[in-house]
Amino acid sequence: MRKQSIGSLCTAMLAWVTVSGCVTSASTPTRTATTDASKADSGVAADGTTPLADGALLLPDGAVVAADGAPVDTAKPEPPGPVIDLVVDANRDGVVKPGDPNDQDNEEVFNDKFGAIFLPNLDDDDGDHLEDFYDEVINGEGDTADLATILLQPWKEAPDGTKGKLTVDVPAKVRIWARTADGSWGLLLGSFGNCDKAENCSYLNEFEMQADWLRSGLELRIEGSQLRMSQAKDAWSGDVELTLTVTDAAGAPVVTKTAPAGSDTVRMRVAAWLNNGNTSEFDKWRSLRYGGSSNSVVFNKDLDTAEASMAGLAKYVTYEANSYADRWTQDFYQTGVVQMPGPNGKPQGFRLFNARPFANAGGQGLPIAWMRKALLGPDQAILAVYKKANSGTSYDSHGNHDLIPPYKTATADFKYGRIVTGSGVLPETWDWYDAQRAQGPTLKLNSSWLIVGHIDEFLSYYPAKTKRGWKLMVGSNAMAKQMFEKAQADGNGGAKVFVGRKAYNSANQEIKMEQTVDDVLKNAEILQWSQEAEVKVAENIAKIKPELELGDDEMVLFPFLTEAEGTKKVSWQPGTVNCLVVGNYAMIPKPFGIIIKDKDVFEEDIKDRMGTAVNLLGSDGMGMKVHFVDDWYGYHINLGEVHCGTNPESGPSSKLNWWNLAR
Repeated sequence: MRKQSIGSLCTAMLAWVTVSGCVTSASTPTRTATTDASKADSGVAADGTTPLADGALLLPDGAVVAADGAPVDTAKPEPPGPVIDLVVDANRDGVVKPGDPNDQDNEEVFNDKFGAIFLPNLDDDDGDHLEDFYDEVINGEGDTADLATILLQPWKEAPDGTKGKLTVDVPAKVRIWARTADGSWGLLLGSFGNCDKAENCSYLNEFEMQADWLRSGLELRIEGSQLRMSQAKDAWSGDVELTLTVTDAAGAPVVTKTAPAGSDTVRMRVAAWLNNGNTSEFDKWRSLRYGGSSNSVVFNKDLDTAEASMAGLAKYVTYEANSYADRWTQDFYQTGVVQMPGPNGKPQGFRLFNARPFANAGGQGLPIAWMRKALLGPDQAILAVYKKANSGTSYDSHGNHDLIPPYKTATADFKYGRIVTGSGVLPETWDWYDAQRAQGPTLKLNSSWLIVGHIDEFLSYYPAKTKRGWKLMVGSNAMAKQMFEKAQADGNGGAKVFVGRKAYNSANQEIKMEQTVDDVLKNAEILQWSQEAEVKVAENIAKIKPELELGDDEMVLFPFLTEAEGTKKVSWQPGTVNCLVVGNYAMIPKPFGIIIKDKDVFEEDIKDRMGTAVNLLGSDGMGMKVHFVDDWYGYHINLGEVHCGTNPESGPSSKLNWWNLAR
């Protein structure tokens, strides 16, 4: 740690000071009264009195009387007392108000009603592909808005020789700036240098100022270098304390009623990251866009059609394979937001994308490298939570990480949802989720029985017009088997499934997938694998139901059968539960199910149960607007579906004011 006095900073830094403490103040000229009786026109009467302008008289003994003879009190008023006062937005209305008791009285607390917040400044408002915190400059108005305000109130009568000292307890986690005379900003405390690498950074934890600064006061801004990353005892708590200490010319503390120790301390907390989930208010989603001759182009076309039907609700954005050749858009990064209170009830913050620790085979380097080029920008931040690049497994792809929508039980209130993962996630990721104190503790399910190992292979969430506001979608092998058995019982054993579809073996040899209902029901392996998968799904549901206090009527089944590779499972039919949800729109894998009378029985079942009022789905309870997406060649035969290949996002919202939680 270093401490710095104002004198030694003059040349290097203090040219920008609003009221310079580096220049010796000029003597202030004063006017003195004359008592020279020899001066002409002195105005002194023969009786020794002096008439004053308002009719009062100055008596020879120095007393003053009014024109009517009443005595006049000429004692000078007591000067205002010392001011030792830092002010933050403790009441969370987005404005720092020194006269507001809620800002003043709650400057050191953090609970569900009060406590000041600042952002980790990790977006890129100047477009230089570097997070804003990591350059030693404030990048325009957009960047300024991302910095929380702290006011150092002026003590206008501070005597010469008085000194102030600002101290920050965690200089490596913040930068603290002061507004200059010309309206620009100068770095005062915290991290110095381009701190993209530790060796490029130095830290200042104390700053001393002369009386001139105390007389003028300061507008300060604070930005964070990171989020709270861990719950470990030796890790940063996410809190920052800034202290102003004032001493007189003799070095003794200046004490006041509100600062009996001669100091004032404010406490602030870095914003939490909030994960997105299916019922988030998405305004955009992304996927890879396939080349013109690819048989997967239909995937993009079906999503284009869905977007066109949304009347501007959300925008479909794509990236090309020559930009990043990873089709698993859901998996290689995770979307979320960080925000703090802003003025007029509108939160201030940005989107923050969390990178997977490893590159997919055939990709073009680590996800974080592509994200820096393609996603980092104004109001868009990136982050790597992992400790070591190229660590982790498929479990660390974000199809294995989801968000249960908001819910409340008899003992807990997950107002902003609850993060849920499958098996095998890196410990630092689980730790980071819970360190946010907003969507935890993480609910951990078992996905180890799946080839890919992701919970989005058997679970999803749809909005619903119910008390809870949503329902759980569950993959069901038993229901799929029943649908095949019914078709056979109805005399449709010869009806075909997977019409026109092909797959490829490990030698890239073509396999015709088209077969009859009778063929499927004779396939003992598929039926056995599906039964085993059903048991595993049921085990997970048995954990979810009591944890969420979820009733059977709050679950809706998606039918599909399962196959296996060794002991691990994956959907044999398109896993229709693995879908993209945007508002009341559901983009569901086209099932290529049983065709009877030119209709797909599986499609009709989904439309009947998901697209009508029968299950109260959709925010109005009238059903989801269902769009089937052909993902067979791009995703299904590569062990994934629509959700795996898309990634939706949203920005800050007043519905995500995480600070209302007392955690």
